[in-house]
Amino acid sequence: MNNATVLTNLKGLMSPVPGSPWKVDRIDDAAIVRMEGRIAWMGRRADLPAEWADSPATDGQGGWALPGFVDPHTHLLFAGDRSGEFNRRLHGVPYAQIASEGGGIRETVRATRAATVQELVELGEARLKVLRARGVIHIEAKTGYGLELEAESRLLEAYSELKRRGWSLDVTLLPAHDIPLEYAGDAEGYSRIVADDWLPELVRRHPGAASYCDVFIETGVFTVAQGRRILDAGKRLGLQPRIHADELSWTGGAELAAELGAASADHLMFCSEQGMKAMAAGNVTPILLPVTTLCLGMKEWAPSRRMIETGCQVALASDFNPGSSPCLDPLLVLRLGCLQLRLTFEEALCAMTLHAARSLGHNDLGHLQPGARTPIALWPVEDPLELVYWVGEAYVPSVSF
Repeated sequence: MNNATVLTNLKGLMSPVPGSPWKVDRIDDAAIVRMEGRIAWMGRRADLPAEWADSPATDGQGGWALPGFVDPHTHLLFAGDRSGEFNRRLHGVPYAQIASEGGGIRETVRATRAATVQELVELGEARLKVLRARGVIHIEAKTGYGLELEAESRLLEAYSELKRRGWSLDVTLLPAHDIPLEYAGDAEGYSRIVADDWLPELVRRHPGAASYCDVFIETGVFTVAQGRRILDAGKRLGLQPRIHADELSWTGGAELAAELGAASADHLMFCSEQGMKAMAAGNVTPILLPVTTLCLGMKEWAPSRRMIETGCQVALASDFNPGSSPCLDPLLVLRLGCLQLRLTFEEALCAMTLHAARSLGHNDLGHLQPGARTPIALWPVEDPLELVYWVGEAYVPSVSF
């Protein structure tokens, strides 16, 4: 077959197995056949089918082939910088004080509202290049730092331009990320205008740009009832729910995700046993964000082991954002998944590939089985476990083929 290419000279490959939530294939001295941007075959090099024996070869340079990471929770587009705020927090200034002085998310909102679409595109593309170089081949990316109709519209326009340029991403509408100054003290009124006016208008202006709708259900932000209103409005517009749930306290966000048939419930440090069971029964993906827990200095890590025991197919994500997770490093996410959430290496790999892709509806990402989309990540290691074992090592894959 003239259009096939064979990736050979591999130390080996590791791949989750679709249909078997936590199973991972490990094949030493492997080869992979690609045709028209998809994997046609993978296995031991000695077993390469004769029909591809004379196909052009690509040298894997003795690396390990793994599926590219999928990051299912990012806040990719924002302007401004909050490193000064970060240092103030290190000096003991409470976040509540910083916010009362006009800092925190409000600082990012001001900067993002002032940014042009072109500036947002340039910021986003620079970040996507970093992620791609570190092995991330697809992301979910949210609006939410506009908190007004026109600013949220510019964010959607910027995301549309990034997709037009060929970047692989799914977009989530999150105007209910927080309550803007203009609606201070009126979460009810703000939730109504988002549900009744903004979501329909954003979808009208940018048809097909977004696939999901999200809301931050948390004490002092939005209630379950307000979140249901917003997410129901999104569903009527064809947007599947995702939920910021149970991050700082139990709110019932996981239970609401199951009730609404959400694609995911995210954060979940304070998820209840009932919420875990409901997510497992409702096929909702729990997306855990350990870098956020680390950066906030919290003692409560998401109960990942209990979720797995309950039957949940857990995913991991970066939560990249300027306030609580200024992180573009997928290996840090992978390592915290193992070291703090107590996942095995194989579980963490599945969580950052197969399950992450599944939460976004992409059955052809997150694995190296036939039918999967390329590119793949080639890691210069003797064994994939080194990616976690050598905690401070800055491994960089080649993302190709």
